[in-house]
Amino acid sequence: MLLNPAKGGRDLIRIFKELKQSVTNDWGGAKPLFVEEDKEFLEKKEKLQDLERELSDASQQAEILVKAQQELGETMGELGLAFIKLSKFETEEASFNAQRIRAADAKRVATAAVKASRFFREANAQLVKHLDKLHEYLGLMQAVHTAFSDRSNALLTVQTLVSDLSSMNARAEKLAVASSRIFGGDKTRNRKVEELKDTIKVTEEARDCAVKEYERIKENNKNELERFEQERRDDFFNMLKGFVYNQ
Repeated sequence: MLLNPAKGGRDLIRIFKELKQSVTNDWGGAKPLFVEEDKEFLEKKEKLQDLERELSDASQQAEILVKAQQELGETMGELGLAFIKLSKFETEEASFNAQRIRAADAKRVATAAVKASRFFREANAQLVKHLDKLHEYLGLMQAVHTAFSDRSNALLTVQTLVSDLSSMNARAEKLAVASSRIFGGDKTRNRKVEELKDTIKVTEEARDCAVKEYERIKENNKNELERFEQERRDDFFNMLKGFVYNQ
């Protein structure tokens, strides 16, 4: 694949400019001329961060519960096998009626324990099926982070271009004023002003495209978050309903 050195250079310059703008935003420099004003989005973003922490905690607790029920089922199974052996021994060694009664009782306990063990295995399989939604949504949070990152990057691009335009316009105005003070004008300064005007025009077009892309991502975020919330409500309701029924 052939690379365009000029384009690569422009991309590198843009990356450095955006990095500079990001540092300015983070370290309390001048407030950007273009900022995130969607309060509803910012509130949802904060709530989703809280949701991720809660999902992580709930997921860990679900694993503990599943493991506990699995161990309980295994213990009941081992208990059932132990009583089966005891019943067999009592039956083979029975000389008195009391021994035969104990053997029958041990057999009933063994049967109940084995059935309980099977029940716990089946119940645990259903429990895993229901609570797996916690793990599924925890995995989806990575996609949410990616969407938010795309939005932040798009906003940073707009902020950088707006800042560049502000600097270029100020510089062009300064050159024009300086040139006007010289009789007949300063050709060198006038040429630089014209060059700046061309650069400003190109940058304004880039800014407009960046704003459109940012607005597109915003609209997409809005639709995706609404869908996410609706599906989450439905999925979690069904999950809890299944969990309660299973218990």
